[in-house]
Amino acid sequence: RHVLALLASEIVITVTNIPLASYPAAVKAVVPLIDQGKIEEAKAALQAALSTLVETRSVHPLPALRARLLLKRAETLVEDGQRSEASNERLETLLNEARQQLEMAELLGYGKKKDFEPLYAELKKVKQKTAGGGGGIGWLDEIKAKLSKLF
Repeated sequence: RHVLALLASEIVITVTNIPLASYPAAVKAVVPLIDQGKIEEAKAALQAALSTLVETRSVHPLPALRARLLLKRAETLVEDGQRSEASNERLETLLNEARQQLEMAELLGYGKKKDFEPLYAELKKVKQKTAGGGGGIGWLDEIKAKLSKLF
């Protein structure tokens, strides 16, 4: 397990919140203790309520983030129907690199093969459409939507 953890390529964002909704119930529970003169117990109960935190973690695979960035860079080239030869090569490179990043995400276990197959198919369609220098608006929308849904 330790060795596999070294292969992780991700950003983990942890958000810590104070559960404000539970405070009224905690205060109501403490009132009888105060009425009974059990001040120290009341303090301890209030302190326990105040120290309660809720942590939410979200994991963002770096290969998926890189693929999204590469597709964003490729989008302006895809939309340009008057690309130069150099721009065509750049576009092909960006699309190939995006696929490599998706393959890396798959290999690292951030999804199953069946999760990635629609992404690969969409990339292939875009490469075929742009191979002859063609361009169009929205050609990457489908793959970006599928990528967002997966991650």
